[in-house]
Amino acid sequence: MRFIDDVFISAIDDVETVIYSLKRGLPVFNIYLLCVGENVPSVIVSSYEYFSGERYKDMYVAGISSGKYNAYRIYAEAVKYALENKWDINNIGQNLIKESKL
Repeated sequence: MRFIDDVFISAIDDVETVIYSLKRGLPVFNIYLLCVGENVPSVIVSSYEYFSGERYKDMYVAGISSGKYNAYRIYAEAVKYALENKWDINNIGQNLIKESKL
């Protein structure tokens, strides 16, 4: 599991424990992830779904939230961040990854 440098977080009380569990491959109940990739569309998945296969292994985690509603709020924040930085709205994932690698 790879993370961008400044992960968007929403409605999580114990962020360190959640990230600790995720980095060790342990799904956490009601935790949703905003996953971005360089050549694939961004997706919101539960942590259980993330670990249930290889589908998301090449993607970066850009957001972590408690509940699906908050995951959509995180995505809205990512879009807002992209607009503030004058990024192409179709390449949010690529730009977040690129920014993370700087």
